[in-house]
Amino acid sequence: MEKNPNTFYIKLAHLFYAVAMADKKMVVEEKRQIVSYVEKYWSHSFDKAKGKEVIYETMRELIKKQMTSEEAYEVFKSYFLSLSDGFSNHLSKKIMEVADGIATSSLRKNKSELILLTKLRLLLS
Repeated sequence: MEKNPNTFYIKLAHLFYAVAMADKKMVVEEKRQIVSYVEKYWSHSFDKAKGKEVIYETMRELIKKQMTSEEAYEVFKSYFLSLSDGFSNHLSKKIMEVADGIATSSLRKNKSELILLTKLRLLLS
């Protein structure tokens, strides 16, 4: 991966934001789901809480900037494609689980979320 782990967390935050904003609004359930998954997977890094704080701060910035879901997804996609070895299968599965969980947090997935999840699944595979 990269020498600077913050870059990974920043790009991951872009993806989580893109999924939550696929339908052009982020609801409380989606925010809770993001926090839950970040706590589960990205709060135990070597530098303690650094990863989760970078994710939360980046998401706050994206909300302030009112970045579109498409723009945020493209940031993540460019980062992923720039890596010569991509992500491990294990990491890709975790990312897909989180994206799917965010999309289903408010009862069911809508068309925008399904399209984004399909694009992500193809990118990660």
